[in-house]
Amino acid sequence: MPETPATAPDELARLAQARLARTVNVGPDLGAAQERGWTIDIQRSHLEACALAGFTAIRLLIGLAAHRTPPGGLNPAILHRVEAIIDDATDLGLAVVIAHNPDPELLAEPQAHLGTTLATVARLTDALAGRGTELILEPLAEPRQALDNIWNKTAAELIAAVREHDQQRTILLGPRTMNNARFLGELSLPHDEHNLIVGIHHYWPITFTMQGEMWLGKDHIFGNPHDWLGTTWDQTPAQEAELRTGFAQVAGWGRATGRLLFLGEFGTTNNADIASRVRWTRFNRRLAEEHGIPWGIWSFAPIFAVYDQQAGTFHPDLLAALID
Repeated sequence: MPETPATAPDELARLAQARLARTVNVGPDLGAAQERGWTIDIQRSHLEACALAGFTAIRLLIGLAAHRTPPGGLNPAILHRVEAIIDDATDLGLAVVIAHNPDPELLAEPQAHLGTTLATVARLTDALAGRGTELILEPLAEPRQALDNIWNKTAAELIAAVREHDQQRTILLGPRTMNNARFLGELSLPHDEHNLIVGIHHYWPITFTMQGEMWLGKDHIFGNPHDWLGTTWDQTPAQEAELRTGFAQVAGWGRATGRLLFLGEFGTTNNADIASRVRWTRFNRRLAEEHGIPWGIWSFAPIFAVYDQQAGTFHPDLLAALID
């Protein structure tokens, strides 16, 4: 069933949402094979750059599945490293979202692996208990594949796993199929859970934002990403209207359900021309802010990058598109 109108969000959720006003996504390299290619070895200097630039939060994508210890625990060294990153970030005034992604076994066979995932989420929740609204927990980002048909039930179980260990933690969860806003209407969350933010991801039009990203597969529903190379985003009236309509629909869903929203990811591939990237980024960022939706740019580096690791600075035009 779709969401029905909820009572007012918890004050903790409102405080947490406010902390997410200007978020940048970062994938920490914690040594797993599945983290190669899209993560960085996060240093305090990176976090200092984020804080100095005017960001208010970071969203850390952590594949808990790659660092489990039987029967659902977490490698103590990895947990220590994650806590150290959180400590550095919060010391600099940055809020932190810990987002669990990916979990390949769960996505492929949820019935066989959900118990292990729930145990791992519970272990992480327990370890992070006691922190305030500067820490938000996303027990699973971008549900898809076999989870799509059972996502509402699974989301409720993930929420319960967190609540068993922490009644105060603000939870972030979104709709099925990679947190796609088109499926907000299918999302149904526990009606008595108010300390929660709903996250959506936005990469439309995909032929522009994902051009040349061959990890999507050459037989993607919209075609071969290689064939999209050279696609521009020129901010035509039709392009603007399409995005305005989408944001209005998302904001309308939030008002109708009483749920708080977070644009957890939006961004453009490095393969796109920089002028189009800047136009698209600024337009979407402003739309989100017009509707009172905090946002998270994907990503710091190395892919879809807004930060130049070699130069050690943010790309000035992209940064200006985000914070002006």
